[in-house]
Amino acid sequence: MVSTTLATVTILTTLATQGALTDYLWLLVVGFIIAFILAFSVGANDVANSFGTAVGSGVVTLKQACILATVFETLGSVLLGAKVSETIRNGIIDVTMYNGTEHVLMAGSVSAMFGSAVWQLFASFLKLPISGTHCIVGATIGFSLVAKGQQGVKWLELLRIVASWFLSPVLSGIMSAILFYFVRKFILQKKDPVPNGLRALPFFYAVTMGINLFSIMFTGAPMLGFDQLLWWGVLLISIGLALVIAIIVWFVVCPRLKKKIECKYLSLVFVLILTMKRIRMDSYTSYCNAVAENGAPEGLGDGEVALEIADDDAGSSRSSLDEDRADADRPEVSMLFQFLQILTACFGSFAHGGNDVSNAIGPLVALWLVYESGSVISHAPTPIWLLLYGGLGICVGLWVWGRRVIQTMGKDLTPITPSSGFSIELASAVTVVVASNIGLPVSTTHCKVGSVVAVGWLRSRKAVDWRLFRNIFMAWFVTVPISGLISAAIMALFTYVIL
Repeated sequence: MVSTTLATVTILTTLATQGALTDYLWLLVVGFIIAFILAFSVGANDVANSFGTAVGSGVVTLKQACILATVFETLGSVLLGAKVSETIRNGIIDVTMYNGTEHVLMAGSVSAMFGSAVWQLFASFLKLPISGTHCIVGATIGFSLVAKGQQGVKWLELLRIVASWFLSPVLSGIMSAILFYFVRKFILQKKDPVPNGLRALPFFYAVTMGINLFSIMFTGAPMLGFDQLLWWGVLLISIGLALVIAIIVWFVVCPRLKKKIECKYLSLVFVLILTMKRIRMDSYTSYCNAVAENGAPEGLGDGEVALEIADDDAGSSRSSLDEDRADADRPEVSMLFQFLQILTACFGSFAHGGNDVSNAIGPLVALWLVYESGSVISHAPTPIWLLLYGGLGICVGLWVWGRRVIQTMGKDLTPITPSSGFSIELASAVTVVVASNIGLPVSTTHCKVGSVVAVGWLRSRKAVDWRLFRNIFMAWFVTVPISGLISAAIMALFTYVIL
């Protein structure tokens, strides 16, 4: 971090004579430092949306998740972030108000980054997943109210954000619950789930690839030339590639996966027949854990299992036995969904890097362009090195502190399995893509939380930590005002004391 900051200062010092605001070089330097902290906070909080469920289901370890997220977050930041970052220039406020007072907009950008970073870091400390977009929007409104009053604030955008607190989790939760209902009914609850699972696999892969490819191409990454494609061209390409993937999965992946499952499952049954003829457990929970871990062999009757349960635990244990059995994926089912969940998580991380890097460096881009051009209105493209700078901060935040919110999303809110994790990832991605393109305001974070809660509740009525969900919702509710108040306080300090 220190070397990156020193390199940035050197570059800025060389270019200082080219700008019209050379007296405010110090604001630019402070802005770069705070932008890195803001990117760190985004990595510590928002990246959990991509890999929290994958870690919680045991499909990947925390270290593997960090490695994959580092790769895909950085790629997303560079390839997709340029277009998304430009929206900050005319987002929640009218920047033309600052013509002639460009240094005030520079100070405001620093204030917004500070307010957003502080609240996201505090939320990460509390293990609460919040929306980085809402943080930066609230912080932007905060500094603008101090600098220019209500003039130029687009209040309709704020109302749309408030609506997203309810729309996002509800819509995504419904989509995820519907998908998981069909997965459970037609695959998980079958005596032999493998045949139906293999038949459904090409469809799942096709939908996963099609939705995510459409999302990436429709975003319009300039470096990949996607910004030149018309919407119907993007749609046709996505459908075509999805069909190709489905064919490959049906003729190549499914036969290999079937053979792998048969070999592993038959050997497991053989071992269990030899070693599990009579089991002594001190609770139904320990029995269910053993079955969940190893799978129950066919032909093992109830008379062959001995259970000793304390009287005070018997009632609750027996009542929850069926739910506990239904909660855990069988080993052969887990193998069907493991790579699918990794795939959806990687796509989600790639899209997140492209979208949420703007939350980290959007104000920094505005700050840089104002300083470089001397004007609040600039049509210059976002420099790639700025996107890399934001991507680096996001990755550092993920490695250092990301485990806190990952634990909330993947374990604390509700237990996750590969099948439920896949349902959560795919349905929330579909919700974000569809809602965004028909004009409904949704938050990726809120969508993912809503999906986790809905699927957890569908799996088991007692599986969701409703107290934690209440705390998360309260954090959403106060995100805009708190980040706005912090930003306003810093802007007041700039306005009345420093500038």
